[in-house]
Amino acid sequence: MKKIVIICFTVFIVYACKHEIVTTGFVPTNLIYTPTSATTQFGTAGSSAAPTIDKGSTSITYALTSIGVTGISINTATGVISWSNILAAGSYNIIVTAANNVGSTTTSYLLTITATPSAPTALTYSPASTTIIKGTAGNSATPTITNNGGSITYSLTGNIAAGVTISSSTGVISWSNAVTAGTYTLNVAAANSIGSTASSYTLTVTNTATVTAPSSLSYSPASSSITQGTAGISATPTINNGLGTITYSLTGTIPAGISINSSTGIISWSTAVATGNYTLNITASNSAGKTTATYALTVTAASTTSTVSFSKDILPVLSSSCGGCHSYTKNYAGVSSHTTGCNSIQNKIGTTYCSGSRMPQGSSALSATFIALFNTWISQGQLNN
Repeated sequence: MKKIVIICFTVFIVYACKHEIVTTGFVPTNLIYTPTSATTQFGTAGSSAAPTIDKGSTSITYALTSIGVTGISINTATGVISWSNILAAGSYNIIVTAANNVGSTTTSYLLTITATPSAPTALTYSPASTTIIKGTAGNSATPTITNNGGSITYSLTGNIAAGVTISSSTGVISWSNAVTAGTYTLNVAAANSIGSTASSYTLTVTNTATVTAPSSLSYSPASSSITQGTAGISATPTINNGLGTITYSLTGTIPAGISINSSTGIISWSTAVATGNYTLNITASNSAGKTTATYALTVTAASTTSTVSFSKDILPVLSSSCGGCHSYTKNYAGVSSHTTGCNSIQNKIGTTYCSGSRMPQGSSALSATFIALFNTWISQGQLNN
């Protein structure tokens, strides 16, 4: 007998899958130079700092756009801008593009080349002279000057009068009260590393003054409003007093208690000034003439309201009239803590109230006299007296 053998083969077929990961780049952003500009002198080469940037991908190329100036270039790998010493004076707005394989971004960099250094010019004082009385110290205005060559040093040249000096850094001329009478032409030199320029200033010192009349007398503020019994003073007035000694005075009808300082022009009032509206006439004069101004003083009557007593005037009424329902009305802490808001005592006892019922409930309203007294107590500071 033959045996039949059945052999079964199981075949496993394995599929291998290849997964491919695709990385997507991003457009670069935030291209920034810090600082965003540079200023240098003609004949000087230099370079910017390297910019910062959000690259988007690893490969960035920098390029200059919108500029075709010989002497300006960029490192395509780092973005550093460079300039040579041949650039002419002027301002250059340099546009930089940073690009990767997805896109690009731009920014700008300002390069300023100043002109070739030169000696200073156009030294000017305005005004260019002054006249003073002997024994008076003072100084000139700061001069103006055109400079394109570094720091300036000022000096006086020629014959320098005793007591006259100059600031080497600002050019301001100063004179002490020791300068003798005379007319002085002061020669001023201003120099930088390239060269210098000169100007003059005239100082005249007289033995006596040519007196001129004062003008433009004014007070600021030009009025005051006070309560009777209050002393005070005005501001010091301003005046163009020319030359000569000024004397101030009040003219016309002068109310009792009001006076003026003859040397300063300050108006004073004492506690004795009666209530009323006063227009005060002020005269400022010297030997050459005078000028006038007015000052308004308003004195109002002092308040005759006496201090309200909490223990005598307020507490007894609130305690007896409202204490049955509101225990807080029987002590100072309770009353003083209920004087604001919709449910305040003054709102409840008044003729109008915003919530609840009027106090006292079931009884006649409190008198208008007491309500006014209670409000006065509040306005006086809610004294626990």
